[in-house]
Amino acid sequence: MMREHRHLLGAFAAMVFVGASWGANLPVSKVMLGYFDVFPMTAIRTVAASLVLALLLAAVEGASALRIDIGLRRFVLLGLMMGGFFATYSLGLLFSNPITAAAVQVAGPLVAAVTVRFATGQRFDPGFPTALGLTLLGGAILASSGLVAGGSVSFGGGEIIVLLSNAIWTLYAIKAQAWFSRASQLHRTYVATLSSTAWLSVLSVGLVALGWTRSPLEVSDPWTWTQLLVVAVLAGGLGGYLWNVGASRLGVAIASLWVNLVPFFAVLWSMAYGFVPNAFQIVGGLVALGGVVYMQWRKLQTAGG
Repeated sequence: MMREHRHLLGAFAAMVFVGASWGANLPVSKVMLGYFDVFPMTAIRTVAASLVLALLLAAVEGASALRIDIGLRRFVLLGLMMGGFFATYSLGLLFSNPITAAAVQVAGPLVAAVTVRFATGQRFDPGFPTALGLTLLGGAILASSGLVAGGSVSFGGGEIIVLLSNAIWTLYAIKAQAWFSRASQLHRTYVATLSSTAWLSVLSVGLVALGWTRSPLEVSDPWTWTQLLVVAVLAGGLGGYLWNVGASRLGVAIASLWVNLVPFFAVLWSMAYGFVPNAFQIVGGLVALGGVVYMQWRKLQTAGG
């Protein structure tokens, strides 16, 4: 019993770390976009995440696990989907308010559900219509904040891009599960991240060479680089690995409930960077979150029955 208790406590600690690290990713990325252009910043972060994942994989499963054992076509497409998500997410942040972007992300599971429906034909989870209605209401409240925030525009439009980036991530997740045979989740993440690093690096180098984007080497402030790399390691590397730990011990359904901590931590981290939420952002986020929690509660009830 004591061993099982420690097992669960470890899973809970892992999911809290996931919420805190993925939550910090949002405001830090928003601030970093003031120094770096979108694609070079995203490429640097995937390079750092790939190195961390490679070290973790070698330590946990041995150096032989670093071998790429899927076909070239699947390797390329996995990286295209993951890299597309990272780039789209960062692009959305560029044109959004971090507090509002954090709030709309509570509707991410709904976007994922719609994507799974179209990609695989799987039926919607119980409670989806109610959750969709609450999410749309919450989104309307969030959008209205940009009209009545006393001249401070708090809904920039990029929040929609951030939310829709969940569709790209869901497609990646579906293929990552289907295209491997018996590989661990850590190995799958490593392979996809390595491929996305290649895609984003080639794109960034090409854009810099053409003069269409700034070179990241123009940024010389050590503190700026430290923030960028630390969050890349914590969120992209350790966060992804500990998500697998929590999901394997708690189950994906329960772990998904814990991911709702991400917007909560994102708001806290955003406030640390000087982004203070208004009443519309708080209420809109809570209404949308209520819809997602209701859908997940109905899903757990159905599974338990």
